[in-house]
Amino acid sequence: MSSLPPKPVKVWDWSIRVFHWSLPILLFLLWRSAGDDMDQHMLFAQALLALLSYRIVWGVIGTPYARFSHFLYHPRHIVHYLRASTKANKPIYLGHNPVGGIMVLVILVTLLFQLVTGLFASDDIFYNGPLYNYASGATTDLMTRWHKNWFYEGILLIIGLHVLAIVLYRLRGEALVKAMITGHKQAPEDRRADERTPHGAFPWFRFIIAVLLAAVPVWVLFYYL
Repeated sequence: MSSLPPKPVKVWDWSIRVFHWSLPILLFLLWRSAGDDMDQHMLFAQALLALLSYRIVWGVIGTPYARFSHFLYHPRHIVHYLRASTKANKPIYLGHNPVGGIMVLVILVTLLFQLVTGLFASDDIFYNGPLYNYASGATTDLMTRWHKNWFYEGILLIIGLHVLAIVLYRLRGEALVKAMITGHKQAPEDRRADERTPHGAFPWFRFIIAVLLAAVPVWVLFYYL
């Protein structure tokens, strides 16, 4: 008699899933509007800044699997995971595994770098970033070059590595894309390495706080300065 499949576990709350799937859409829109419609480009940049700010705040006060404290591990733990991942019965992490946690940080830093350079950048015609006048000409020239090149030299590389990792984990039996769509993940109970107590009802009060805090840098940088 075959055993029943493991019961799905609620991992990703809806806001994390919206954040995740909004990123590729915004990155495409930012790339498409750059140099063609700078008004839209600036609006998309504000949306990206708000999303990243929200993710950072939610990584502190959000649901269990969304918190940085849940998926940022000591280097020894990362080495142990890499060794164990070569085995057939490797541990399965419901949230981000130790390597995936590093990837989350790399993605956030990569996108923040693109945003920060854009704050000081100029198209040399009509549009300047909101911090353009607060830096020297040499600095703004450097930031402008980085902003123009980083999408191809940094962001596309990270996207490629992220997609490759998803494919490799799928070949190992972990449906990461499905989990980020449904919010649930299945794994044998005896191989779950990071199961947490379900978060229950969505924490709307903390969500409102996170949204308000995420709006602060957008308001300060684009509307106050």
